[in-house]
Amino acid sequence: MATPERQAAWRRVAAWFGWGALAGLGYFVLLPVLLGGAALLPIAVVAFEDGVLESLIAAAVGLLVVLLLGGAVSVPAALLFLAAAVLGAEMRRAAPLLRQVGPAFLLATAAVACYFMLPTLFGGQQLQISAQQAHALGQMFGLPAREVRSITAQVGAMLPAVAPLYGGFMLFEGFYFTRWTLLARRRGLPEVRPFLRWTAPEWLPPIYLALFAAQLGSGLLGLSTDVQRWIGFAVLWSEVPLLVIGLAILSFWLARLGIPPVIRVVVLGILLLTPAFAELLIWIGILDVFIDLRRIRGSTTS
Repeated sequence: MATPERQAAWRRVAAWFGWGALAGLGYFVLLPVLLGGAALLPIAVVAFEDGVLESLIAAAVGLLVVLLLGGAVSVPAALLFLAAAVLGAEMRRAAPLLRQVGPAFLLATAAVACYFMLPTLFGGQQLQISAQQAHALGQMFGLPAREVRSITAQVGAMLPAVAPLYGGFMLFEGFYFTRWTLLARRRGLPEVRPFLRWTAPEWLPPIYLALFAAQLGSGLLGLSTDVQRWIGFAVLWSEVPLLVIGLAILSFWLARLGIPPVIRVVVLGILLLTPAFAELLIWIGILDVFIDLRRIRGSTTS
């Protein structure tokens, strides 16, 4: 007859397998619909509650599930699950927020890059499928094949910009999904600054303004096309945190007006889909560094 300790140990092992299978299913189903961060949650929970080695066992189960479901390339999934293990381990150590998300962000970015690049390097399979899908859409909407190929090339050229953005977005999802799950399981976690009180570092707006000026003057300076493209990527990368801060500022004032959270999410979503408003939010994020639009800098509750 098994002792209670052995039964508890077997329950923990079963939990690792269950969390791992859930991670593999989440990766396969949710990554294409911009919810890949949910795939980090199971592995991060195991790393937080049991340790890194146990989370790697769960990650191995998740990789097996990905392969069984038809995922031909497992390297991106392995990198993403490793990012989740690192995230959970740093959360367990109660490390500073930047330490919690920094290494995991790099791994998540590498996972996104590999997700698009590895099939192309090993036979061009995914690139061919994407071209076929784009060609089918071109026929549907009456676009010429030359324009379809141009669009496909532009998407490939944007990969260096897209990978860190989507990697950061997935990590943002995974971090908060994991926090909410651990809090629901009554696990002790250090407080983090609420989204409504997020602020941009003081050094970010000057860097963005310098890059923005370089982008505007790149043609006059006679810079090469590649240099102009990378300046554009740098502008895009620096715009994203400022856009997030702009969203936090607007959400702060909507909350002050008593707008319910669901309505705030809908409003912010509509603004994000409107380029003019999205650009305005970026400049609001810049302005907040110099003016403190919410009067929260230096506050003990921030």
